[in-house]
Amino acid sequence: MKSYLTQNYDRLLLWIGGSLLLISLLVVMYFCFITPPSGTSSFQAKGNASLTIPASKGASALDRLGKVASWNARTDGASPFVSRPYILKEGKLFDPLNGSEPLHPPVPNQWFVEHQLDYADVDILTKDPKGKGFTLLEEFNAGTDPNNPHQFPPLYKKLTYADSDLSKNTYRFDFLGVDDSEGVKKYQLRPLTPLPNPTRKESKADTTSRSVAIGEAIPGAPTLKVVDYLEKKKTINDTEYDFSELVLENTLTGKRINLTQKNISKEYHTTTITTIEGVTLHYQLTGAPDQTFPLKRGDEIPLASLDKSFSEIYKLKDFSDEGILLEKDGATLLVKAPAE
Repeated sequence: MKSYLTQNYDRLLLWIGGSLLLISLLVVMYFCFITPPSGTSSFQAKGNASLTIPASKGASALDRLGKVASWNARTDGASPFVSRPYILKEGKLFDPLNGSEPLHPPVPNQWFVEHQLDYADVDILTKDPKGKGFTLLEEFNAGTDPNNPHQFPPLYKKLTYADSDLSKNTYRFDFLGVDDSEGVKKYQLRPLTPLPNPTRKESKADTTSRSVAIGEAIPGAPTLKVVDYLEKKKTINDTEYDFSELVLENTLTGKRINLTQKNISKEYHTTTITTIEGVTLHYQLTGAPDQTFPLKRGDEIPLASLDKSFSEIYKLKDFSDEGILLEKDGATLLVKAPAE
């Protein structure tokens, strides 16, 4: 018997240890699944003594494991398993959400995060991820949601033109004086650049003087009309000069221009007059071909989104030094002039 125990000593220890482990497991299971989890529980022991047992922490843990955990989306661009992106800048990792330095001025970094956009893309401002026809920079400037397929910046913002798209005429005249030899005052104007002269049989433009009465248009410049004459004198270095003015009106805009009578004073200078009759506007959504609209004052401009689901109608109101004035719903809008 002794030699048997000696030979099987290790197996005996293993059996005893396994038995103790099994008994311990049964006791734990008893308290976890049989003992009520709320508050405390008690049972009657020998000698009618009451034994109080605290609620099982194991039971609470099992209860939590049995419930599906809910994950809330993070607002910083990270996921439960992946950190939000960092940017390598000047040899160091840069967290765009810490500090106020924007990666893509003037758009703040948080705007990209709020709209689930890749702020690590160096060309992100020129992208149109939803194919709406507007870049992300244009969406930001307009205050629209780039992820909303039914929300667009004002369509007229995609209108452009070059100086060569303007249909305009430039005039320069010398106002030579007044002729009343025929009983009617006529004002003598000499164009400094050749103009058509309907008073002559030849159709060739020339720079001959034109006689114009008040209320008449200048021959060769039909959009310029003489509307008034103002007598003025000016003394310079004890010498009196005639600074009378002939008042012209641009019949397209109603704007008035004063031409000073030509004299030998150093203060005399000619006036350049520019009239604009029309323009060809270019409309090009991002990713779409260019559309052109030849227009004059009062013409309507129908514009639509890429998928034609959204449209707006504007009217060409006038031209100004700042650009082209449009009108929509009583509001005046500006298509900026091209940079010089």
